Amino acid sequence: MSGTEETNHLTKEDIRKPQSKESNIHGGSVPANSEAAALQSIVDKADKNKASVITERQANLPLPDQPPVASDFNSADGRTVNVGSGDQPTQDLNYGGNDASKAGRQAADGLGGIPNDAVSQGNKNKQGLEDTTGKDYGYPQKNDPSGK
Repeated sequence: MSGTEETNHLTKEDIRKPQSKESNIHGGSVPANSEAAALQSIVDKADKNKASVITERQANLPLPDQPPVASDFNSADGRTVNVGSGDQPTQDLNYGGNDASKAGRQAADGLGGIPNDAVSQGNKNKQGLEDTTGKDYGYPQKNDPSGK
């Protein structure tokens, strides 16, 4: 294959004239971003056979530091299977036996109970709730921060 599919049936001889014009304009050298250079690159890549392209690309690939080792999926030892779960016990979880009343908004705002605006409308103003709802003026214009 001579690379004619990508270049609309252009060959190296067809590209010589545009290359000559570009080099005359730019003092004897063809700029890398010119159309003639791009066409020449396509034709050059297409002229290589597949085996040489594969060899060239394989040479540019980075090699691993150590060769990989096959995993042992039949083992009961999680380290050989490369699994990271189950070996770190967690001790700071709350399973319901501990007091969590001073957590979240109650602790952040220093409230003595559950915030009044965090319960449903029917449960407001019950004992043990902290009054956190602002005064309701009934009119949006009275609540306007601009003071109009």
